[in-house]
Amino acid sequence: MWVELTKDEWFMKLALSEGYKGKGKTLPNPAVGAVVVKDGRVISTGYHQRAGLPHAERIALERAGKEAKGATLYVTLEPCNHYGRTPPCTEAIISAGIKRVVIGVRDPNPVASGGIERLKRAGIEVEVGVLERECFELIEDFVFNLKSPRPFVSLKLASTLDGAIADKEGNSKWITGKEARAYVHKLRSYHNAVMVGIGTVLKDDPLLTVREYDVEKQPFAVVVDPSLRIPTNSKLVKERSSELIVITSQSSLLSYKASILKDMGVKLIPTYGYEGVLDLEEAFTDLKRDFSIYSLLCEGGSKLSSFLLREKLIDKLYLFYSPKILGTKDFIPMFSGPLAYLKDVKEFEPFSIETYRKDLLIKLYRQG
Repeated sequence: MWVELTKDEWFMKLALSEGYKGKGKTLPNPAVGAVVVKDGRVISTGYHQRAGLPHAERIALERAGKEAKGATLYVTLEPCNHYGRTPPCTEAIISAGIKRVVIGVRDPNPVASGGIERLKRAGIEVEVGVLERECFELIEDFVFNLKSPRPFVSLKLASTLDGAIADKEGNSKWITGKEARAYVHKLRSYHNAVMVGIGTVLKDDPLLTVREYDVEKQPFAVVVDPSLRIPTNSKLVKERSSELIVITSQSSLLSYKASILKDMGVKLIPTYGYEGVLDLEEAFTDLKRDFSIYSLLCEGGSKLSSFLLREKLIDKLYLFYSPKILGTKDFIPMFSGPLAYLKDVKEFEPFSIETYRKDLLIKLYRQG
């Protein structure tokens, strides 16, 4: 169903497009986009590129120059009202002579909030909540990291309509079409790291890089490998050793293999486990503390996905469904192994449904 956008929504869409240029690069800061509009004409745009650099509003206002006076500023997130690495954006907005500010979502950070009230006291008209859901999605990782010691974790799975992510021989390539696969590379660029289990490494020998889009820096590659089975001649070790992090057991650190991997530049995160099961929550906390990984995209497979689900370590689901039916019991399902309770599969709330040609993407957030 086609829904016509209002003028404010149309310009906020443009601000969102700007904001996504910085998605994954600004953390621990939020990704933000801004647009200056005057007499229905876009004067300038801007987005926050990384922590420590000017905020989106300041970039857009600087580009607008004198034309900012009497204009409307569209910004995805409430302008900051405090001195951090950069001065308050509210002061720049007031000084520029902006007449009206349209905001997508309020700033959840109490340190930086108060911008709306400051702008109103200065006599500026303020509209809040335009495309609020979409603007929240832009800063989902930032919001989560405000309150959690571990990174924001997304899980991406692609399956047939009957729930197969691979056939009985483990073949999983080309379940979805090229448009959906291109979007997955965009997803990788939005995260600080991409994670798989050792089974995926042994089967597919992936690089876990962003290949469909230009990126200044590739995301880290993270492998969950309790027994250090990762081959030293794998692509990840040979080509990405300096960007590779392996989560393993404490006992594996004593092996000769561990010494070889360290000498090759691979980072090892040891964690305690029970009966061969690693404490991934502890390991994820280490990823954030030691490597500044604030957002993590897991691309399976089935066993790792099930474990993350059971341990309540998935914050967002990206489920791709291809219009294909395998039609046999002998396939690898999205999730394998028993879930403790039925309530475990009821913890996700649908956010949106999108199509990529013939493939369907369902996005869901974990509740609570």
